[in-house]
Amino acid sequence: MSISRDVLAAVNELGFSLTPKPEVDIPMLPRDITELDDEGLMDLFVQFTQWNDHLAGAQAIAIINEREAQRNLDNAEAKAMLKHWTGAKGDRVALVKAQIADSQDIQDLQHELDVKYAFRKLIETRTLNVERDSQLVSRELTRRTSDGGGMRARTRRFNT
Repeated sequence: MSISRDVLAAVNELGFSLTPKPEVDIPMLPRDITELDDEGLMDLFVQFTQWNDHLAGAQAIAIINEREAQRNLDNAEAKAMLKHWTGAKGDRVALVKAQIADSQDIQDLQHELDVKYAFRKLIETRTLNVERDSQLVSRELTRRTSDGGGMRARTRRFNT
């Protein structure tokens, strides 16, 4: 069983869970955010917040999985080094390291680590993008509310 599964099981036992994947896809920002009405803007903010919460959990799992893959590779390399070690010094160390790196088992573990790293980087990038978009929507919400109560209040002022 992987570390992330063990951790998720322990967290679930405590009554916590990661935020589930939202039912809608990650929203796209409109070209002109000021054209959204207040309800549309708030709905967009809620969607970004849900995705940000979900991706934060996914990013944590990706980090845990990458660390586990690194540990597996480090352990396999250490075991192989002990197995091939003859006590010689100098060039022999470099030769043993090269033989270990050439091992299919080590290459498979290195590939697994590379995949976990790439996955984490993609999740990290997606999380940052959603967070940045969420902040933009938040700034627009703040601008509207600090401007006298939002668009409805402005409309009422001009119509009275």
